[in-house]
Amino acid sequence: MKKILMASGLVLLLLTGCSSSKEAEPVSETKKIVHFTEPAELLTLDTTQEEDFTSFNAQNQVLEGLYQLNEKDETIPAVAKELPIISEDKQTYTISLRKDAKWSNGETVTAKDFLYAWRRAVTPETAPSYASLFVSSIKNAEAIYQGEMAPEKLGVEIPDDYTLVVHLIKPIPYFTSLLTFETFFPINEEFAKKQGTSYGTSSETTLYNGPFLLAGWTQNSDTWSYVKNPDYWDAKNVAMDEIKTTVVKSTSTAVNLYQTDELDRVVLDGEFSKQYKNDADFQNQNDTKVGYLRFNQGSGKALENQSLRKAIALSINREEFVENILGDGSIAATGFVPKNFVENPKTGEDFRTESGTQQKFDKEAATDAWKQAKSELGVKELNLVYLTKDTDTEKKIAEYLAGQISEVLPGLTLEITTLPSNNLQDRYLSGDYDLVFGQWMPDFKDPITYLDMFESTSGLNHVNYSNSKYDALIQAAMTTDASDEEKRWSDLLEAERLLLAEDYTIAPIYQQQTALLQNKKVTGVVKHAFGSPYSFKYIRLEK
Repeated sequence: MKKILMASGLVLLLLTGCSSSKEAEPVSETKKIVHFTEPAELLTLDTTQEEDFTSFNAQNQVLEGLYQLNEKDETIPAVAKELPIISEDKQTYTISLRKDAKWSNGETVTAKDFLYAWRRAVTPETAPSYASLFVSSIKNAEAIYQGEMAPEKLGVEIPDDYTLVVHLIKPIPYFTSLLTFETFFPINEEFAKKQGTSYGTSSETTLYNGPFLLAGWTQNSDTWSYVKNPDYWDAKNVAMDEIKTTVVKSTSTAVNLYQTDELDRVVLDGEFSKQYKNDADFQNQNDTKVGYLRFNQGSGKALENQSLRKAIALSINREEFVENILGDGSIAATGFVPKNFVENPKTGEDFRTESGTQQKFDKEAATDAWKQAKSELGVKELNLVYLTKDTDTEKKIAEYLAGQISEVLPGLTLEITTLPSNNLQDRYLSGDYDLVFGQWMPDFKDPITYLDMFESTSGLNHVNYSNSKYDALIQAAMTTDASDEEKRWSDLLEAERLLLAEDYTIAPIYQQQTALLQNKKVTGVVKHAFGSPYSFKYIRLEK
């Protein structure tokens, strides 16, 4: 019997208050609690600092923007009381806020909280990597981001406490869904300024307005809890009292905890997926997350050489990899934009189908490119640093990829360096690496969410790629061709081809399918195709 059944007289250890310590506390048999796991540490609750999936997931449970995604990935009102009123030229959005949205300190969430957060997101000193989402959409955001204009000039007005008027630089069909993304969430200015650099680094130094409050977390914690927020405007539709979360980096450990009723949900990989595929608790979810190798093309780096990047990209047998290493239903990636994500607006054809295969295993071509790379670099052998997270899955991925690449390309050695999530993130952002494994989940439903991060000026372009032709294609898709669906689609198809089949900027490896074990009594764990990975608001416990 799972702990969530709450047998009479059961006493559980709960994470209480804002402390990371655990204290014994009696629980009534009606309290609804589930036990989940994350594969990596939670790094931040500051919506202008997140870069990792655990942080995105946590923020989506305890914070809320103007809009949210429902169970069908439809954009519905959240802090906004209704969908926006859009001007005839589709460049001005008027958004009315509900008056019953509250911060966890009792203050009302107002338009000022959004204005402060958005200005913070484009101010050079505080701008996140995701500032590009503002720069490519809101009037004056780019000039502010470049330090050429004051943040107060951002194209957002607040006529009163409950109205936002947003001026866009062009029509953006997906702009309303973009507002479900965490970087567009509000921040309480007085509270954030009081916390200073500590803002978002612990349960105590964060203010909440979402379905749950976070308890028991600091940046060094490997446990925390999502506790139902009694002041949330839609609290009546939040069924769970608490979601206990533990970081478990080993799949075997997580499976053991599941089998001993200490976890109610665990993601599987490799042999575990095969072992449990016929289990009554087994599920397999479609996903748009793509796993890929990032090549550091910074000045003086070996991977600045295109022939070397090509050699590595073509030396990987993706079909063999997904079958033998993942074994969870994931599919080999032939491009960066995933299958079953977005369709040609005119013909309805899937982007992946229309774009075709941009990279695949080709031993002969890889060997030729390696010979060319050695000649161009003036070396006979080469050692590269491959960074990876210290989770079971990513360590297995690194070992396989390093082994196969070295086998196909004799003389090329990948030195695997395993790091905790926060340390790896620091190394990656500082450019202190040669290769690093990454995953990308779309922020909104459009191919450009995969492609614009490699524009040379993008804050997300940590691989240091720069190609003026590629920049021109992305800019055309966002500006001059934005209103011409056919031309814009053509721009994006050509951008992906240039990125992968000509410049070999990255090497997509697989499109993830999520295999998991989940207690049959737990329902409503909503997996999103874009934006945040999950919403826990809809979780229910069946009797």
